[in-house]
Amino acid sequence: MFVFEKANHKYRFPIITICLIFLTLCTLFFDSIDSYAFTPKKEFGISLFTSYFFNATFVEWTTNAIYLYMFADNIEDVVGHFNFFFLFLFFGFLANLTYFVFHMDSIVPVVGTSGVVSGILGMYYVFFPNVKSTMVFEKVTFRDVPIFFSLSIWILVQGYLYIVERHSNVQSTYIGQVVTFLIGMVVAHLLLKQNVLDKLEHNLRLTTFQNKTILCPSCNHPIPAKKYGRFHCNSCQTNFFFDRTGKKFLP
Repeated sequence: MFVFEKANHKYRFPIITICLIFLTLCTLFFDSIDSYAFTPKKEFGISLFTSYFFNATFVEWTTNAIYLYMFADNIEDVVGHFNFFFLFLFFGFLANLTYFVFHMDSIVPVVGTSGVVSGILGMYYVFFPNVKSTMVFEKVTFRDVPIFFSLSIWILVQGYLYIVERHSNVQSTYIGQVVTFLIGMVVAHLLLKQNVLDKLEHNLRLTTFQNKTILCPSCNHPIPAKKYGRFHCNSCQTNFFFDRTGKKFLP
């Protein structure tokens, strides 16, 4: 299952996200990644912090890079460059720690950015629940699905895969993705109490109106605007009012 974000506009260029995608790409060309992989039964070392910069295959990197490109840029936009880099490290560490707790005797080395991606998706779930998305299964595609619904299905699938692999006695890393997703939601709720979204929305209002467009408060679709007043979004059929104090929904 894949979840694709539709347009969600940014205020700041996601320099950290782009650099991290490029860095994880470079690690694909290492001759050996065994010394960077995290193995729970071995002594803790730098691998606890390096394993999530590596991916086992190009396909795995591509999947994680796509998710980072679609979702991490908006999280970086909200929390700022430095805080986003710290969150990247935190979610990667948390995913490895979770794998250790559930598989202490494992001698299977793990690498991958999936745990980080999952934490970012958890934050996105809280910050942008109404952004439209596309859900893709093997042969079925659902379009214009609110992100809170598509990501709910996504995390349930991760939990199901973990149960299946555990039942088959496979040392699964899916539990790390479930935990980081939930912690990402908690972190996002804590940041909401600091009004980080209100500050971002203020910057977005200034930028978009200077560019003669405003963003629909429901789906973030850009709408041409020459002055303040009443607007209708043809993308999601939402009516709203835009003035100097911000966007307001109308009946």
